[in-house]
Amino acid sequence: MNQEHSAKLHEFFDWGVRARLELIPTTRKVRRDFALLAEREPGGGAIMAALDRILEEAERWHDQSVGLPPAKGPYRETLPDVDVPLTEIISWAEATNALFETVSRLGTYCHFHLKEQRKREAEQAKPVAAPLFSKEEYRRLKVKNSLLNNLEILLGRTSLSSYPLRLEIDPTNECNLRCRGCRHGITKEFHHTEMRRDYVEIISEAFPFADYMYPIGTGEPTMSSTTPMLIREAARHQVKVDLLTNGIALDKVEVPWEAFHRLGISVDGASEETMRALRPVAPLAHVLASLGKLRAKAPQATIYTKVTVSRMNYDELPALMEKLAGAGVNEVIVHSLEVFHTVHEAIQVRASDRGHMEQCVQAAKETAERRGMRFVNALNFDGAARHDESARDKDAMFQVLKQNPLPVLQIRELPALGEAIESTPFHYYPETLARATAAKPASPPIRRPAAVEGPTIDRMIKEHVRLAREIQPEQARIPYCFLPWKMPIVAPDGRTRACCHLSGQLGDIDQGKSFQDLWSSPGYVALRESMFEVEKLPDSCATCREFDRSAYSDETLALADMLGVPIRQAPRYPAPMDVTGLLRGAGNLGRRGFEPHGARVSWNGRFVIPPGGQIVARFPNPRSGAGVYYQGKFHFEGGRLLAGVKPFWGEDLWHYMIDSWYTSLLGDWVGLPMPPLPLDFSSCTAEECCVFLWAPPDNARNVEVRIKEFSGVATAPGPCHKDGLQTGHLWLGDQAAT
Repeated sequence: MNQEHSAKLHEFFDWGVRARLELIPTTRKVRRDFALLAEREPGGGAIMAALDRILEEAERWHDQSVGLPPAKGPYRETLPDVDVPLTEIISWAEATNALFETVSRLGTYCHFHLKEQRKREAEQAKPVAAPLFSKEEYRRLKVKNSLLNNLEILLGRTSLSSYPLRLEIDPTNECNLRCRGCRHGITKEFHHTEMRRDYVEIISEAFPFADYMYPIGTGEPTMSSTTPMLIREAARHQVKVDLLTNGIALDKVEVPWEAFHRLGISVDGASEETMRALRPVAPLAHVLASLGKLRAKAPQATIYTKVTVSRMNYDELPALMEKLAGAGVNEVIVHSLEVFHTVHEAIQVRASDRGHMEQCVQAAKETAERRGMRFVNALNFDGAARHDESARDKDAMFQVLKQNPLPVLQIRELPALGEAIESTPFHYYPETLARATAAKPASPPIRRPAAVEGPTIDRMIKEHVRLAREIQPEQARIPYCFLPWKMPIVAPDGRTRACCHLSGQLGDIDQGKSFQDLWSSPGYVALRESMFEVEKLPDSCATCREFDRSAYSDETLALADMLGVPIRQAPRYPAPMDVTGLLRGAGNLGRRGFEPHGARVSWNGRFVIPPGGQIVARFPNPRSGAGVYYQGKFHFEGGRLLAGVKPFWGEDLWHYMIDSWYTSLLGDWVGLPMPPLPLDFSSCTAEECCVFLWAPPDNARNVEVRIKEFSGVATAPGPCHKDGLQTGHLWLGDQAAT
């Protein structure tokens, strides 16, 4: 077999496998929906039988569809060494893919024929139950869950007792717009669906422990009949809710507006012409009016806009800021257009746009801040720009968009769908391969610990703290990316992903009975395990340029410092340079290096820091790229403290808020948290810097601090690329600091 022929065999086999991996779970979901319609639809019984045959074939091969972890390597499944004609593999792949597309269209048929029924059911739903705990009890429970989650990361746990800190929920993939930057502007040929009420009930098991929920995804969330239920359940458990909408149907949706922490609307232009070209059916005047309505409906919420920046609209950013400020917006987030279709190439920014675009963005930032709005620049020019020098012609871009027709949703007739499903037999493998191999996909074992509960979390934290303090340098490790521990994305059909840039489904609500079944599904466990070994990372993770992999890492690394987990003593990390002898301070206090500012030293050697007071330990500016590391142990009682480093007296270089209630969960003595990356002091002009412990003025009482074994501050040379921590991925620089 020549190399070209072998490549084609693997290519078409992989196509068929991918279609099969989508077909089986989709068939399970569509069958459940169609069962509600089958009795009253002509030919419904035959269609049900055809769907059952697909599922029977999957069962024969022991395929439970419990998850679809992201893959390492080019293919989902290795083609066995069996002489299968290429024509047979192509025929099998085409049939499997055609069947998947037809079943998906049947799912869309079910969605729209059940829509009114589900809306009525939602309106007749029982009232939301009372909260389980007080507001303060919820706050503490969420902090404890976050602590347990970070402890599980430090201990290398991949099957979790803790719940995620944040949930991104996609209530529906249906949308009333066809925006150019979204797949709805490219095609409507996919399985339209919305989240089921029983899915919300399972997801809500995480709400007492989670801190944040973001109902967003592939559709317009206000079009789902379960969105109000989702928001009410989250708000009942003191979850901060952040909703991004297109703002078109706000007058028709009934949601508890008082529950929102943040509310946003997407806006892509400062002129009607640009808005209608990029976001058809979303007139700018209507969207600006909707922003004003949000301000009136939810005065407690932060009102924000998201702007997808392209070559088409970056020059309108300054003018847009003025209009958004007039609509009562608090925050503007600008981000780059994601190019995934040829139509996007016409409006993709070019390398030659950089100078002009940066000027426009800076002018927009200045305008926003002058009008009292926060400006968040999330643009990724290097990742989004096309490398050519073509001249910018806005009229030509308008013409390209006008010449590319917008997709129209077509709901296929049921007889045609039934005939296509019934006439297309489903084979798990090509017939020759099925006869030649006895291989059956083994269902991954489910290793699920007991989910944490309010009464058990303290005991669990205590045990995990003890284990974390015992970690030796050769055992210390951190994951390549923290997202698989922190946040799931749950699709309308109940399947989950770890990241919007990561293909593959990790779990399925249908395959379990609780949220923990989803959160510690085999797919999630496999992905988390790969995060600790770079050579086992899925390809899309190893080449990720879309996401800051150190996001959500700060708390985990701070906890490691507080417990003395030796993350920073990894074998390749450079030895610290001891500058203890250079410390200055009031040595007669008995606590080397520390001096009070508005604080006092009690008779038993404790620092008593009243609200607004602080203690500091001075050290000279190292004048180099350096990490600043504490060497000491601390005990806190009575309130909150801000611990950090700053030039003496400049702005803080970094800081962490420490709550004495939180440190009490870690034992009597803790270290102080350090920055996730070394700091570069070479650009700092101050002669002196200081470690500070400052008590916020709003503290209700004094904070008492005891310090022991404090030997000062140590600095270390900045690490080389891939040498920042044990696995190296948190260091984002390319040069060693000297």
